Amino acid sequence: MYLDYKDIDFEEIWQNRIRSKNGYEKQRVFDDEVEREFWEELAPNYDKNPTLYDYSKEVFKIVESLIEKGSSLIEIGCGTGKFTIPLSNKCKDILAVDFSKDMLKVLKEKIENNNINNIRALEGKWEDANIDKMDYILSVNSLYRVWNIKDALRKMNALARKAVIIVRTIQKPMFNQLYMELGIEDQTVLDYIYLENIIHSLGIYASMQYIDVKNNIYFNNIEDIYRKIEEDIGRKANNNIIDSFIEKNFVKEENKYVYTNNSKVAIISWKI
Repeated sequence: MYLDYKDIDFEEIWQNRIRSKNGYEKQRVFDDEVEREFWEELAPNYDKNPTLYDYSKEVFKIVESLIEKGSSLIEIGCGTGKFTIPLSNKCKDILAVDFSKDMLKVLKEKIENNNINNIRALEGKWEDANIDKMDYILSVNSLYRVWNIKDALRKMNALARKAVIIVRTIQKPMFNQLYMELGIEDQTVLDYIYLENIIHSLGIYASMQYIDVKNNIYFNNIEDIYRKIEEDIGRKANNNIIDSFIEKNFVKEENKYVYTNNSKVAIISWKI
């Protein structure tokens, strides 16, 4: 039987991916209170750990290049403002939307401390927010728990005057290659492909580019590495395979074991 591309429901595939999550991750997706508590605990120390903006300035530069100087911007899932704050130097007006009041609290403190007067914070879900049109809409790794993704994308397309920009880290366990050597299925998350196809199904012709990203992960000792691996896979594994992986992929620096994590970031964008 011939399967026509138009017969594939990519939103259903997106939803099946969300539904397939387990345990605490699944609770975070479907229970707003659990998600609020997650970010409440993380927010005070969130900026102490490097995230995409910190270890890939190239991604930020590309995003910045897609936005005209003096324009207005809606950022969905702004968090503590890793992208928001530097973009305020280029935009005349930014509406920063986030589900977590605790992450927004950190952002507001930064706004006040830096005497920034062109960022407004709005607490709430993108799906529910009542917002007027602005020039650009930006989402950086913030659509992971949106169930009705088609409606969310339609809303983005409807409220942007000039362009929409979606940044999605292609997520996988940092030791994904090792886990495949141990016989575990590839855990690379392909939801960015679903996004691209859902966007196309809406009659939108978006462009996509991939950026290689590297960041260093530090471990105090071999035992910590083994502990991380066992936490990920839920069992003990073949020591010979792990030892070989550590020897090939870790560097010793000042009594630390350093692993360079290689990943890719997809940047999807389209003009209105």
